[in-house]
Amino acid sequence: MYEVTDKSTVFGFKTPHGHKTPHKYPSDGEDSQTTSFLGMTKSLYPTGRAFNLPEKGTLENLHKGINIGIIRVVEDSKNIIETAIPDNEKFTEEEASFLEFKFGLFVNPLTTLENRKKALLRKMSHPSNVPARQNPTFLEDQLRSAGFDVRIYENKFFENGQWVYKTPEDITAMSLVATQHANNLQHGGGVQHGSSGFLVIANSDKGDESYNVGGNLWATFFISGPDISTLANIPEEREKEFRELVLKLKPAHTVAYLLVKYI
Repeated sequence: MYEVTDKSTVFGFKTPHGHKTPHKYPSDGEDSQTTSFLGMTKSLYPTGRAFNLPEKGTLENLHKGINIGIIRVVEDSKNIIETAIPDNEKFTEEEASFLEFKFGLFVNPLTTLENRKKALLRKMSHPSNVPARQNPTFLEDQLRSAGFDVRIYENKFFENGQWVYKTPEDITAMSLVATQHANNLQHGGGVQHGSSGFLVIANSDKGDESYNVGGNLWATFFISGPDISTLANIPEEREKEFRELVLKLKPAHTVAYLLVKYI
């Protein structure tokens, strides 16, 4: 009788060929899984003669057929989940476009697939079972989850023992009526050369609002960078997406001051 030693090899000249020999034809994944399932099935049957599964017999072939069906259901289900949830490498731009159309998301064609996946995950998780959805931290979390590196700041500052509101000019240390070219002149009364340094979003994503809310600033807040006086960088191709997202997330009565820079 052949004895297996440390020098024995699978393809050795004296290696016996027969039942239990490790030689086998290459098989695809489904056939290999079917064999594994069949082995588990056989181990669950009682050892009596009535439950014997002859090799290539009717009962064994029946189990193989059932196993093939189960494997295909599992694989199809896995593919459906992977193409429906944007959290894996198999999620393609085609699936992203379909879900963006389904959820009504505007996406610039230049936006990377990774950022599109972040935006979709944020939309799919909304409202995320968060009761306090009007809290600024929720708005900040949603914007950052969509790939925008911004921070939210309430327009409420404690100074000299009392709470005060500030205008964007106060935050950016810029005065719209002060001068920048000699003393207190600015090439004419109220004239500026350059932008104001901030944008306003109230109820439209197509342009900046140009009205004066007066001194009643309790319903305003700021969107800016790591600290409130630092401009946040937003990709220029995602400007419309960013503005739409702010409008969807913020409470309707509030006004957002954007201290951002589109690059």
